[in-house]
Amino acid sequence: MELKKDKPGITMKRLILFDLDGVLLHSRENMQQAWNVVLNKTDVNRSFDDYFSLIGRPFKDIMLCLGITSNIQQIEEIYTLASLKFLPQMTFFHGVKETLEKIQNMGIKIGIVTSKDIIRTKAILSRLDINFITIQSANGQLRGKPAPDHILIAMVEAKEDPANTIFVGDTLIDCQAATRAGIDYIHAGWGYGDPIENTYTLNSIIDLPNYIM
Repeated sequence: MELKKDKPGITMKRLILFDLDGVLLHSRENMQQAWNVVLNKTDVNRSFDDYFSLIGRPFKDIMLCLGITSNIQQIEEIYTLASLKFLPQMTFFHGVKETLEKIQNMGIKIGIVTSKDIIRTKAILSRLDINFITIQSANGQLRGKPAPDHILIAMVEAKEDPANTIFVGDTLIDCQAATRAGIDYIHAGWGYGDPIENTYTLNSIIDLPNYIM
């Protein structure tokens, strides 16, 4: 569903930043498997739907939003180890690798801005064999989305200005982060988030090269 037909910019972008979960990676099942392990090994009693409704934020922020204030580090370790165990089962959305290669062949830089930890992020991206000019993940030093911190650092590393950058995400959190960073935003209609009014939505990642030409 395209809620807004007009493209945000009229010039070709030089940097495209992607969220990971729900944009490149189909990871919902992995998240549910890992959350079930948390439920079995801890006294956490919030449902997976409660957890999933907050996806896009760093894990610690999600815990606080769920009202979980103790043993967060232990819970995150359990979740991360379980997620890593089930990692081989995760798949990328249709056309991801081919589209990223096509964008790179157009001379456009690509990068990642995700709330996932760096260990899992690098393990996942290694399966794509794509050269990402910047990879920003939750590190406990910068504020996570919807704060713009990681997007701003990504542009610094890529040596590009906000006017030349687009962020592709699938949640309201992603849209808010892009807005606060002063860059254009594309909503991944194939992802996990609901449609967002007044945003340009694509139904498939394979349509992205045509959008930025």
